[in-house]
Formats: sequence, C-alpha cells, structure tokens
Amino acid sequence: METELFVHFAEIAGVFIGFGALISLRSAQVTDVHDVVYLQAVLALGVWVVFGALVPVVVSRYGVIGHGLWLPSACAALAIWLAFMAAYVRRPETKALNRRREPLDRFFPVVGLPLHLVLVGSLTLIVLERWPDIEPALYVTALAAGVVFAGYTLLVYVLSQKHDQAPNHQGP
Repeated sequence: METELFVHFAEIAGVFIGFGALISLRSAQVTDVHDVVYLQAVLALGVWVVFGALVPVVVSRYGVIGHGLWLPSACAALAIWLAFMAAYVRRPETKALNRRREPLDRFFPVVGLPLHLVLVGSLTLIVLERWPDIEPALYVTALAAGVVFAGYTLLVYVLSQKHDQAPNHQGP
C-alpha cells in the first residue's frame, strides 16, 4: 500500500476542512440556508476524505493486505458516506435549499451526482469483490472523487456569494 498517497489525500482534505472552518468563523452569524448547507457539506466531505484516507493506513499497520485491507476500509468509508448522505437529505436546511434553488444550485447535481456515483460505485465494487486486482485503484478513485466533490462544493459556495456592488469608500 502507498501510505504516502493516502496521507496526501488526508492533507488535501484537511485544507478543505480548514477553509470551511475559517469561512464559518469569519461569518460567525451565518444564517443564510445556502451558506449553512454548503459550509456543512464542505466540512463533511473533508472529514470523510480524511477518515477514508486514514483507515487503510491504520488497518495495514496490522499486517492486513489485499482484499482483507480493502474490504473493511471500503465498508467503513461507504457506511460513513451513506450516513452523511442520509443525514444531509433529511436536514431542514437542505430541504429549504432544494425549494429555493439558485442558479448554481440547479447546476450542482450535474457534477455532484456523477461524483457521488463514482465514489459509491468504486467502494461497492470493492465490497462485492468484483475486481480484486484493482481494489487499491478503486479505493483511490473513491477518495479522489471525494476530494473533487469537496473542492467543487467549496467552489460553488464561493461563486454563489453575493457581494455588495457599491464601492466601499472611507475618508473625506
């Protein structure tokens, strides 16, 4: 197993977690449902990638290799992902955002749904032991989809911010 690769995934996801936390701290009174949902999604995606990246690193330290390594890692990552998704769709903020649908929000599923399918599909193929020879690649694919998903979510959040168009002049 390429431990360094997984540690780098965790580091990249940590950056998203940091950006999300920094944004939420700078906007301590975030009340707009759009902002709340997107910030929570960036943080959840980042935490999922960190978790998913570190599980195989930890499990491999016990001498577990092959399908014995990838099966529990994929099961844990898939369980956490599905729990996050189930919690996400039931949240009142998510339901309110889905009713509101701003322009970028309407486009979000065009990128988000394929990423979700790649992530879940890759992990499911590991669980089903469809192609044991490429399980490490499938797992990396799932993590990469998670990182891209986090980045895309942060990008949509930032691009959808409304800024005051009036110049801010101070002084005489």
